Amino acid sequence: MVTEVDLILIIVLTVMAVALAFSIGANDETLASLIGAGVLKFKIALIIGGTAIGAGMIIFSGGFVPETVGRSLLGEGLNSEYTNIMLLAVLISSIIWLVVGSFAGIPLSSTHALIGSIVGVVIVYAIFQGGIDLTTAFNYTKLGNVVLSWFISPISGLLVTYLLYKVSAKSFLSRLKGLNQIEKSEKSFKWLLLIAVIFAEIWVGANSGEALGILLGLRENGSINIGQYITFAIFCAIFAFLGIYFAARYVIRNLASHMIDTRPSEGFIIQVSSAIILMIATLWALPISHSHVIVFCIIGMSIAQKKEVDYKGLGKMGLYWVLTFPIAALLAGFLYFILSSFGLS
Repeated sequence: MVTEVDLILIIVLTVMAVALAFSIGANDETLASLIGAGVLKFKIALIIGGTAIGAGMIIFSGGFVPETVGRSLLGEGLNSEYTNIMLLAVLISSIIWLVVGSFAGIPLSSTHALIGSIVGVVIVYAIFQGGIDLTTAFNYTKLGNVVLSWFISPISGLLVTYLLYKVSAKSFLSRLKGLNQIEKSEKSFKWLLLIAVIFAEIWVGANSGEALGILLGLRENGSINIGQYITFAIFCAIFAFLGIYFAARYVIRNLASHMIDTRPSEGFIIQVSSAIILMIATLWALPISHSHVIVFCIIGMSIAQKKEVDYKGLGKMGLYWVLTFPIAALLAGFLYFILSSFGLS
């Protein structure tokens, strides 16, 4: 029987998960290249992008990345189930670290923060609950694959972008003669860029398993049923759309202002490369950071064009990315320890 406290906790977790979906949309910058190229009117682009990211969430809500976050990371020792207090500590920790990073101007990964929080909570739970062996608390194969994908996916984005640009430059772009041919080609690439951005947004939504992973965790421990899970998944998709339409417009407009000189053909290659990496990771049920991938895709383009790369800034960014996991784990473990000290588990 669900107590009043349990019901309140379920409602809080559900609301926070939906709010997290809104923040996923609000922090998405995929449309920037489309706006910078002037392909569509701003509001129309926001609607198309929001619809695509929401569709990706719904289509892949039945498994894949949400399954990894919501269940597959846990081992036999926990019966592949989170308690609601564990989920609460994970969410609070992720949100706190991301908010701190935002105010400090530090680029962080919500995926790294969430997975780190899960690891911290599970370790503290296993230590203080008793009878749980840390060797069976995690699915170490899945956890290892997830962490490994965080290093492989950005590098893959760089290599794919580099190769695609070199192939396209040699087979097509370098053969264009005169300004008229170049302009005509770039006009065609504007519409190809639109298709690439829609494709990329779908996979951004599909790979953004943070919110749906929490909801799936609630479904697995019996707090909500499958019908409620599907309903809340649709709410997450709607709020991801609203996040893009009402909040991401500021980030997108700012980034787009710096991408006016970027050719549609270049934006097309970058978006296709990032979408391919996101698609492969999603089908392998691996949550990765879209922002990390897109940054390395841009670096791959710069290297291919023999442009200067800010390695100092990249190193600083990489340090924050690496620190996110352990800091989120420590924070989540501490929060869970405090909550459990009040008799909550």
